[in-house]
Amino acid sequence: MDGLRLPPLIEEALDSTDDPCDLKAESSPNMDSEITAKERGVLEENNKKDQMDQSQEKEGEETKLKQEEGEGDEKKRKEEEILTEEQELEELRAQVLQLLLELDEARETSNKHQEGFYELQGLLEDERLASAHQAEAFTRQIQNLQAQLRSVQEEMDSLEEEKESELTELQEELRVAQEEVVLLQQAAEEAAAERENDIASLQEELCRRRAELQRLSDETQEYELEITTLRAEIRMKSQRREAERREGEEVKAHTRQL
Repeated sequence: MDGLRLPPLIEEALDSTDDPCDLKAESSPNMDSEITAKERGVLEENNKKDQMDQSQEKEGEETKLKQEEGEGDEKKRKEEEILTEEQELEELRAQVLQLLLELDEARETSNKHQEGFYELQGLLEDERLASAHQAEAFTRQIQNLQAQLRSVQEEMDSLEEEKESELTELQEELRVAQEEVVLLQQAAEEAAAERENDIASLQEELCRRRAELQRLSDETQEYELEITTLRAEIRMKSQRREAERREGEEVKAHTRQL
């Protein structure tokens, strides 16, 4: 709408609707109701003035129409523009009223939000206090746990020192035992070597004794054979001597008889 301008009071009312949050931040609920009543009064006055202006404009237009009746299309065009501007002005007035109503609703909503904000702020403060108490309790628990942890750490350090001392002793005993094992292994190896030498010597002696035993066994068999032969000869000689003795006795007996 080029060239169309609202009355100053309506423009101020429109400007006041640009930022309802600023109005809410700067005014209390009582002041809001007073301002709304004032704005409505101003709006009514503006409507009356607009109606008067409109009636005057209509009279002027009728005069112009009578004066410019013969101007043709140009006159009709201007009339259409005037009608269009009037329609736009009415629409703007309706929009202003609607905006004022919306402003009232926004103020009511803002009041509700502010009440909710205060309520949430109270809840937040309660929650903050509860969190502070809980944090204090957690701090005490953490301090107790840290003290227990230090005690356990000291016990672990003491046990670790004892274990290290025992481990050192065990390592020393292990070293001595390993040295003894090495000495025993060396002695066992030396004894095994000596035993092997003794076994070899004994095996040689055994072979020699076996050979000698075999020789003695052979000689014993020969001696037994000789003894058997000698016994047979002795027995034969004894038998012969016995026979000779008997013969001699018989001869003696026969001689005596003679």
